[in-house]
Amino acid sequence: MKYILMVLTFFVGTIIPVQAVLNTRLGRQVGGPLMGSLMSFGVGMICLTLLNLGTNSTALMQLKPTATGPWYLWMGGVIGAIFVGFITWVNQEQGVALTFALVVSGQIFISLLIDHYGLFGSAVKTITLEKLAGAALIVAGIILIKK
Repeated sequence: MKYILMVLTFFVGTIIPVQAVLNTRLGRQVGGPLMGSLMSFGVGMICLTLLNLGTNSTALMQLKPTATGPWYLWMGGVIGAIFVGFITWVNQEQGVALTFALVVSGQIFISLLIDHYGLFGSAVKTITLEKLAGAALIVAGIILIKK
């Protein structure tokens, strides 16, 4: 099961650059990267609403109180908006391959810190030399993609 999830995660990762290109084209059509991002989020909200209704028809009517959790739990939506808006703009400037090599690099480095310090309630997983070597190889890959 672990390997199936890894393969599925890989394939889900492959759709993110496709989303970026589609959002960029949509943005050109509807008035710019931010408007393209807004349209994308609107479609995403409709899809997630339908999925929630399809998998648990009473979920939307029985939302749990949100005031009990820390304020930063709401930042996921803000981060998503920043990410999608920025990527919708920047991939047309520097190319999809370099954009996502940099995205993956940023994700790896912050993920190592989150794991190492157990930030945001995640499990602690110490940074090792092997993990640092993997991160360094990603940086080397960025250098090669940039050339």
